[in-house]
Formats: sequence, C-alpha cells, structure tokens
Amino acid sequence: MGIQDIMIEFENELTNMATKVRYAMSEAITALQSNDKVLALKVVERDEIINNIDHTINNSAISALSLQQPVARDLRLLIGGIKIATDLERIGDYAKNIGRFVIKGDEDMRSFQEGIFEMASIFMTNFDLVLEALEEKDVKKAYEAAQQDDLLDQGFKTIVDRYADMSETHIFPLQLAEILRNIERAGDHSKNICEQVIYIVNGQRVDFG
Repeated sequence: MGIQDIMIEFENELTNMATKVRYAMSEAITALQSNDKVLALKVVERDEIINNIDHTINNSAISALSLQQPVARDLRLLIGGIKIATDLERIGDYAKNIGRFVIKGDEDMRSFQEGIFEMASIFMTNFDLVLEALEEKDVKKAYEAAQQDDLLDQGFKTIVDRYADMSETHIFPLQLAEILRNIERAGDHSKNICEQVIYIVNGQRVDFG
C-alpha cells in the first residue's frame, strides 16, 4: 500500500471516529434530558468502539511514520491526526461520563432541561462546525469554531449562576454543575481540534488557550 492510500485510509478512520463521537455526545445529552437509562447504557457501552478506533489511528500513524517517511502535509496530517484522535477520545469520555451519571444518579434532570438544552445546543452547533473544518480542512471554519467556544464558557457560568440563585426551596443537584462542566470541557477539546486543523493545512502553530 502506497503512502497516498495509507493517508486516505487514515483520514477515513479519523472521520469515522469524529462521527461516532458526535453521535455519542448527542445520545448522552438526549439520555440526560429524558432520564433515559437504557439509552445512557448504550452510550457507555459504545465508548469501547471509540477507544478502539483511537488505537487504530495511533497505530496507523506510527506505522506510516516509521515505514513510509511521509513529508510535508502528509507528515502534518499524521502528527495532527494523532492529537485530534486524542481529543476526540476525551470528548467520547465526557459522553460516557454523562451516560454513567444518568445510569447511577437518582436525580431527575428534566426540571433542568432548559439549562441543559442551552449548553448542549451551543456545544453541538459548535462541534458540527469543528467537524466541518476537519473534514474540509477549512482554516477559516477552524478559527470561527475556536472563537465560538467562548459562548460555551459564558453559557456555563450563566446557567450555573441562574440555578444557584434559585430559592432555597428548589432542590439544586450539585451533580448538575459537573455535568455541565463535562459539556464545557468537551468544548475545550473541540478547540484543540481546531488548532490541529490549522497546523495540518498550513503548518502554523496556534494556541487558542
């Protein structure tokens, strides 16, 4: 197999992993909003598939780097792809964390649907843009998605403050803050992916913080 065939297969695996991670986050959020423990269990169980793809991507990159001696953009794609896979795996872990919370938790999050939906909507909209930037290798979209992560940070603070200010008669599950934090941290890893897209395309190292 030549280097170009290897690179095509490598990109396909990266796209496959990104698609599965997006699905995992979407399903985890749905399970959280509806308190669906069966769906949450499926999210947890499918995380192993994401982990396996991560291992495949890493092994493929190491093999290509060792045997094919890629240069220029191919080299950047392999190096950046390893880091992207790591960030995708972490986002998958956050989906799994949410799923586990739904399975084990006694708290019903349906009374907090509005806040959960706000955070989830911001994340998923931004993550879709990140995945477009990755698939299309679009630097402009990568910058746009990274800048939009600020909305997620602001949304987290606003929503937590809103619930914290509720009257004492309203039970506020402390675990809710941790769940929202998982979504916010998933956004941080999305931002990291944007950094790698830019590096792959033009070799520029950027740090979105």
